[in-house]
Parts: sequence; structure tokens; C-alpha cells
Amino acid sequence: MADCRADHSGTPLSPFMSAQGWFLAVALATAPALASPTPRSPSKTLLQRGAELYTLKCLACHGSDGSGDGEAAYLLYPKPRDLRRGSYRITSTWDATPTDQDLYATITRGMPGSAMPSWAHLPESDRWALVHYIKSLSKRPLLVPPSKAPDLEEGDDGEGVIEAPREPADTREGRARGAVHFAQNCESCHGPFGQGDGPRVETLEDASGYPIRPRDLTTGVFKGDPSPASIYRRIVGGIADTPMPAHPHLIGDDAWDLVHFVRSLSSDELRERAEMRRIELLCSRVETLPDHPDAGAWRDIPGATLHLMPLWWRYSRPEYVKVQAAHDGKSMAILLAWADETHDEMAVRPQDFRDAAAVQFATTQDPPFFAMGTKGDFVNIWMWKSDRQADLAGFHDIDTQYPNTGIDSYPNLQRSPYEQPMRHAATLEADATFITAWGAGNIVADPTLRSAAEDLRAQGFGTLKARPMADQAVEASGVYKTGSYRVVLRRELKGKGREAVDLKPGRKVPAAFAIWNGSAGDRDGKKSVTIWQDFVLAE
Repeated sequence: MADCRADHSGTPLSPFMSAQGWFLAVALATAPALASPTPRSPSKTLLQRGAELYTLKCLACHGSDGSGDGEAAYLLYPKPRDLRRGSYRITSTWDATPTDQDLYATITRGMPGSAMPSWAHLPESDRWALVHYIKSLSKRPLLVPPSKAPDLEEGDDGEGVIEAPREPADTREGRARGAVHFAQNCESCHGPFGQGDGPRVETLEDASGYPIRPRDLTTGVFKGDPSPASIYRRIVGGIADTPMPAHPHLIGDDAWDLVHFVRSLSSDELRERAEMRRIELLCSRVETLPDHPDAGAWRDIPGATLHLMPLWWRYSRPEYVKVQAAHDGKSMAILLAWADETHDEMAVRPQDFRDAAAVQFATTQDPPFFAMGTKGDFVNIWMWKSDRQADLAGFHDIDTQYPNTGIDSYPNLQRSPYEQPMRHAATLEADATFITAWGAGNIVADPTLRSAAEDLRAQGFGTLKARPMADQAVEASGVYKTGSYRVVLRRELKGKGREAVDLKPGRKVPAAFAIWNGSAGDRDGKKSVTIWQDFVLAE
């Protein structure tokens, strides 16, 4: 892969990216196969398989009947598609009726710029099963008529698949003409430089009444396939349920000139970086396990850079997390590194939120839904929190934020009345009598806990729970320097207690990652995540 230290115009990327040229993706996976997939007929067996896969992979967002009201829907922006309507945004037709190939391509690629992940790792037959099951949820027939171009003089709309004429050469003169078409047709929404900041931005809504922002075309993040032919179809045919209109008057060379101009606003590298990939992450075997984020041993341990997608989409976000891992046959250490312009280590005031990071392991080889697991199918989560690390360092955030707060006094049952008769309840480090959350087993309130990490488990939305205190075995430490975090999480390979992942040399385990940016208001389900990756522990 080409060096990604600067964008197409020579402008440096984030300081974290530009300062470390080795912070590059490890291309262990090939691009999703979108071209000419082998069609499958909607047999009864295929539809049954599609229903099973939909329940496992799609129901949490799209809902049981496809209405877009799944348990996770309130956390997501853009909102999940209402599959019952049979109207789709990324299609190759004039009336937004998807072809089978359109649905297959979206399932395979996902939709960068949203929380719709790539399912390219599923077998081709499974993706076709999902295509036909999703079609069965539509309340209108998804029939694509023969292709017919619109007749502008008669006012007749086009029908069927939008047939793109042969693409001319991409020339400087053509892009100049495209810039004129952009100013006339696109600038009011996308802005003069394509950054999604045109004068109409604040007034735009989708068909459901939700606010919608035009795409920032300079980022290379295209919800649909960024190939020239796909962009051509979206320009001339528009995007259903959005303010993006059709431009049939541009059919032909005018549309191609606009395509080339739009693509020139980003680059192949930027567009590639937005794609989600499932890859193999190597956990190297070493003699001595590094125990600090800045340990020199990390320089010799290979890593991979993973694309992060915010569940609530925004352009200002952590784009990548670099993952390195090693084990010594007994314990494993994982180093996570990501860029963050702010160091948010307090979450006391209502308006403050912490920075955090987590790694999620499936406890079976066939992983459940990548967001928090599925009922009866647990995931084990190791979560580092910046505010917990600050507490361990002696930074008492409550006293700092509210220095004049009233303090109740409690007898310290662990001290002689002559030695220390009264103490502030928050400093009772040996007796949980007067700290009810601690007494009830809440690890967040336990002042004796000496790790900045929490060992958690979940089996679906709303089920996240700390594992028992006796089984809290994850250690963590983090460093914030020059606009970036480096966090190490360590644990013995053998899981402690129920619902803990067991890690063994020579085995593969599915893992996913999440980053919270406190200054952006990230908390709970508002975060940036990866899809499942394959963690491989070296022999």
C-alpha cells in the first residue's frame, strides 16, 4: 500500500499519522468481490438460511420485521433502512428499486459513512441468502423493468437500470468542465470546495424528517461504491429518500466530466482507507512480554491498522486504531494506539465524558453480532478507562472539580479512635460499610481495584455487566502524548471464571475493537468500532 502520510494535495494528515510512517494497514485481506457475483435463485432453502442470518447479523439494527427499529437503532445515525418500503439509496436504477446485484454489493461492501458494516467475510451463498430474504421483507415487488432512458422533451422518467455510456478519458479539460457543472448543480449543498458546507446545509432532511448532511467529498468516504460508473449513476439518477436530486440533463459526457471532477476532490488512497476489511491480526510469541505502552519491545512486534466507524456518524472522529499483540505462552499483551486531539480523563460533571478503549472477544469460533453479542452467546470485553487510570494516579476528580463540596464524616472501623477517629467516606479504602455501591459489588466504586481496566461480559444490548471481582484479571495502563493514546491491556491466556475467553497458542479467536472520544460526547453505545477481526496466536 502506498505511503499514507499526506493526502492527494500534499496536505499532512493528523499528527499521529504523519509522525509515524509505519502506521499503515496490513493488507492481509483482499477487496470485497463486487464485480459480477454469481446470482442465486431464491429457493426455499436459501430463504431459510437468509432468515437465520438476518436474525444473527441484521435484526439488532433493522428490527424483526425490517422496519429499522432494532434495539441498536437509537444509537445509530444515519438510521437503519426500513426494508419494508423497498426503497434504497444506493441502487443502479432510475426509481431506486434495487437489483439483486445492488443488494449483494451493499451487503458485501457495507456503507462507509454509516454503521452498516461490511459482510464480505460471509460466504457468497450466505450473502445471496440475505439478498433474497431482505427482498421478501419489502411490501412492494422489487421488479426492475427493462432499461429506458428518460425523455427530457416529453417529460418521461427513466425506467430500469441506468445504463452508463462508455467512460471518456479523465482529462484536465474535462475536469474543468466538471467544475462548472458542480458549481451549477452541486455547490448549494456540497459547498464550493465539496466539503459538505453549502448554504442549504441547515435545511436538509431525509424522507423520514431526520436532518441529513451532504457528503464531504474531500474525505474519500462514499456510502456507495466510489467507482466512476457507480458515481455516474448516482449523479444522473439521484439518491432516493435524500435531497440529492436526479440530474438526467447531464446524461453522457457532461455527467462523466462531473464524475471525474468529484473523484478528483479525494484520492484512491483516501477512498481505500474508508473501506472496512476483516483481516488476520498476528499475536507474536516473545520471550519477555512488554508491560508498558512505551516498552522498546513493541518496535519489533508487527501490527495492523484497522478502520473505525462511528455508530453516530461524524467527520471529526478517531479514524484508525493500530493493534499490536504478543504473548509468552502464559499471558498476552495488546497495544492499542490511536489519535485524539484532547486528553479527557474526568467524567464527574454532567457535561464531561472520558476517553476509553476496549477489545471484545467472541467466546466461540463463530462470533455473534459484533456489537455486544447475542442472547445466549456471550462476548468478553476488556475495557480501559482514562478516568480510572487518573484515579489510580492519585487524581481525585471529585475533590478537584468540586473543591468546596460538603463532606460527611464517617467512623473508620479499621482504625483506632485515637489514631484516626473520623474519615471522608470516599477515602475508606478498607471498609465498604459506608459506600453502598462498593458494598454491592460495583467495581466502578471499588477503591481497592488497582487496574485501569474492567473485565466485562455481554450477551446483547443492555446486558453489559462486570464479571465478578474474583475474576477481574485484566491489567491496563495508558499513555497520552503528542495528540495520541497508547494503551496496553494484559491478561493470562487462560480465562478466569465463567464467560471469560480462553486464549491458546496456535488458535484463532474473533476480536473487535472500540474507541470512545470524550470530547465528542462519546459514552456507552456512542463510540467508534471495528468489525470482527481474526486474532491468531502464534505457536
